Amino acid sequence: MIRHCKISDIDLRNKIKKGEICFGGNRKLKIYGTLKCSSGKRMKRENRVFFLSENEAKENGFRPCGHCMKTNYQNWKMDLFNPQTDENTNLLPKDGTVNYYGKLFSKSESDFYRDTFLNSIEWKNDEAIIFGKLILTKRKVAWYGDQEFEYTYSNTTKKALTWTAELLELKKIIEEKTGETFNSCLLNLYHSGEEGMAWHSDAEKDLKKNGAIGSVSFGAERKFAFKHKETKETVSLILEHGSVLVMKDETQTHWLHRLPPTKTTSKPRVNLTFRTIVG
Repeated sequence: MIRHCKISDIDLRNKIKKGEICFGGNRKLKIYGTLKCSSGKRMKRENRVFFLSENEAKENGFRPCGHCMKTNYQNWKMDLFNPQTDENTNLLPKDGTVNYYGKLFSKSESDFYRDTFLNSIEWKNDEAIIFGKLILTKRKVAWYGDQEFEYTYSNTTKKALTWTAELLELKKIIEEKTGETFNSCLLNLYHSGEEGMAWHSDAEKDLKKNGAIGSVSFGAERKFAFKHKETKETVSLILEHGSVLVMKDETQTHWLHRLPPTKTTSKPRVNLTFRTIVG
């Protein structure tokens, strides 16, 4: 690592020409990026450092710039939120169980399911009755199941449609992978990062108490967060394209979860939540 204030401009240009300097960084913020990055050009000379390689920058504790190295930054963020854990690891510290299986499907498979569901599902704007007033959300939903199950939440009731071939196919895959069984699926379509979901828990009386909910994500990769209802502890991760997450046991009793809005993506996300309806 070379500090800008310790090297002359002539030596700097020579090292860049020789390929001895390939990346710049902000020693105060611990961020590195390309030499052409507009953000890097604005920093003070005393804070600027240079590196031969990305490995050198990482070894010194720097992370990629979100402006000039977007892909590297997204990969770094994935590693930050999704540490290397296996599917048997419980992401919650107490009072529930959440297992993240990571990417269960290849990119081509995930792209196929995303595009199929975007175009074939009978999407409708979600409805909620708040203080006696009917509210329509930008987010769209659909409800499918083994039979015409009724599911009530936000003071509105939905009747399940008949499974599509692709939904049944996915249901079988998720059941075999997780060892759980499901009889219905609530699908959510978030058209862009501007659409999200507020803090809530899935503890409606129609659902099996402490039953498993299998969440499958296709499309834009989004942050997903949990918050303990009493201690306010939080746990977050990134739900990847083609990934599976299972919430079960007392999770819905003690934890809230949400999908926060974000300006980092304009792409759609299709989320399938396989559930068990009782009664």
